[in-house]
Amino acid sequence: MMKLTFNIALTLTLMLLTSHTESAKIVCVFPTASKSHVLGAQALLKELAFRGHEVTMVSAFPLKRPPNNYRDVYVPIEDAFSTIMNDFMQGGSRNMLKLFPKIVRAAQDSSNVTINAPEFIRLAHEEQFDLALVGFFMNSFIIGVGELFRCPTVLYFSASGSGLTNVVGNPAEVAAVPHMLLGPRNPMTFFDRVTNTILHGMEKIMLMYIRHKELTYYESNFPAEEGFRSYDEAMRNVSLVMLNTYFSQYVPRPYLPNMVEVGGIQINLRPEAMPQDLQQFLDDAGSDGAIFISFGSNLRSSNMRQDKLDAILMMIRGLKQRVIWKWDQDEMPNRPPNVFIGKWLPQDAILAHPNLKLFITHGGLGSITEAMYYAVPIVGIPMFGDQDGNVAQVVKEGWGLMVSFDDLTEPLLSGAVHEVLRDHRYREHIQERSILYKDRPMGALETGVFWIEYIIRHRGAPHLHYQGADLNIFQIALLDVYAFLLVAFYIIYKIVIIVGKQTLKVLFDASVQKSTEKQKIT
Repeated sequence: MMKLTFNIALTLTLMLLTSHTESAKIVCVFPTASKSHVLGAQALLKELAFRGHEVTMVSAFPLKRPPNNYRDVYVPIEDAFSTIMNDFMQGGSRNMLKLFPKIVRAAQDSSNVTINAPEFIRLAHEEQFDLALVGFFMNSFIIGVGELFRCPTVLYFSASGSGLTNVVGNPAEVAAVPHMLLGPRNPMTFFDRVTNTILHGMEKIMLMYIRHKELTYYESNFPAEEGFRSYDEAMRNVSLVMLNTYFSQYVPRPYLPNMVEVGGIQINLRPEAMPQDLQQFLDDAGSDGAIFISFGSNLRSSNMRQDKLDAILMMIRGLKQRVIWKWDQDEMPNRPPNVFIGKWLPQDAILAHPNLKLFITHGGLGSITEAMYYAVPIVGIPMFGDQDGNVAQVVKEGWGLMVSFDDLTEPLLSGAVHEVLRDHRYREHIQERSILYKDRPMGALETGVFWIEYIIRHRGAPHLHYQGADLNIFQIALLDVYAFLLVAFYIIYKIVIIVGKQTLKVLFDASVQKSTEKQKIT
């Protein structure tokens, strides 16, 4: 018995020692004003903390109840996009080409504020880390954080792959893979491919513009004279890119081993308990059920243009269902009696509730993903960016309808809502898509944790580096090879022609000489 006890104690001691040895210090720098973009990285860091790693999160959104081994470094930049978002809700221009410079400037300025904040500078001076996780949104100069801590760098992007995140040289496959702004179209028509080609061309121009803007920020924060790599070298030194998408939600496409899909990583598989009043509100919804309205973390419903807000409120008053609305103020003017409001609501738990019948959403990727996971049909009111494409794909797959914000009226919205609630095919279609989305060899969170630990174990995993990332556009298109082969074939052709002519001349001269000799003999 004593021997058994000793063996158990020894085993537990070895496990603790092993756990301590394998634990790592991880820093995540996620300078964004969009809370929804941070959720996936927070979920990943919490899981890493649970597994014994020491994690530090630098962002504008600290956790209310961080777990052990999880530390927040708060930098207040959460209002960086507020002016742009308010314009959207007032029905302002959603032309992304016009808005692009403003969005880039806001993203870069807020990121620069983050890495120059006293809290971050203190962290950089006093601590070392085994891995840097960098949250990306139009701010790739912060890739220098990995250079600052002299550790491997992992880039996290809360959307699908594009030229913006393709720092590892992943094949673009323009002919078969739709651009993020085109939406997940599969298959693409001829004119889709024309549009896709134009979008990719515009993206290349946009990337040149971004690089031009980024260089100033990078070189001022990570100067070469202090031993930092150049901007381009730092980008090529990224060990791994994480994308918050999954092929069954988007479209199948080729990915390199160091470009990993972790779609749905923000989804809490065991949703936390809801506040008692919200739980009671949903539980008592009865057979008619409830509807959830949310325009995401960036758009504030209270700033919505009055005629559009009135149309939604009028639609709600004609419903039998209860309505839960993510509302950013303590009070809602003219709130209908069947509406529950909250500034930040547990979206996972609400969507997972059996009484929820419909989700009215702006069509952000995170919201679409969670609706798909919990098999809730939607009515989408897209506002900007990739949201039009996201909702269009939902309509194509048969589990929701779209209402344009510009065209939104009470009759139009009511018609869409009643159509989705009444026709059982919308729910059947999303149940099928949900099964497909969940069926994968490893969960998103487990996948993310595996690859983070893999990069740490193999000290940046340089063996994953794809040599295509080091090639320029002419080399990738094999233009240098084609030029060489063309010249080589031309030279060979000329040699063959010259040798052939000389051979024919020799043969002809020999033939003439023989003929002359025969004539002399005769």
